[in-house]
Amino acid sequence: MDIYNYIKKDHETVSKLMEQIASSKDPKQRAQLFTTMCEELMIHAKSEEQTFYQALEERGGKQLQEKEEHAEEEHDEIESYIQQLNTMDPAEAKWLVTFGSLKKAVEHHVHEEEGEIFEKAKKVISDTQAERLADQMDQLKHEISSEAA
Repeated sequence: MDIYNYIKKDHETVSKLMEQIASSKDPKQRAQLFTTMCEELMIHAKSEEQTFYQALEERGGKQLQEKEEHAEEEHDEIESYIQQLNTMDPAEAKWLVTFGSLKKAVEHHVHEEEGEIFEKAKKVISDTQAERLADQMDQLKHEISSEAA
């Protein structure tokens, strides 16, 4: 598996969790799903930045570097929404509104990443390197998960 499919797989996992959260009527279930989604997102973002985006930084030109910086800003925005949601009660309507903003930010990021960024990355990252990056990201995700446990 290459880095692009690996990242897409992570995106699909988070997307499914977001749909379950948005459709849940039970605030306790919503909170549990949100915790799982947050763990997935944080591990994904950290490992992605240290593998995929680091490789882009090393190989890409100015335009790719700008895309990479923008993606990291979006990661920060997503983290900010998560922090806000962690201080709120999942039973409140305001929580769902803020969650909707988080969901929209994540979907925007995924759309840009899987479109523009992947397209440009494929021009500077070889197929072999893309497979190595997937392995590195997977290993790093396991390390981060183990540290958090």
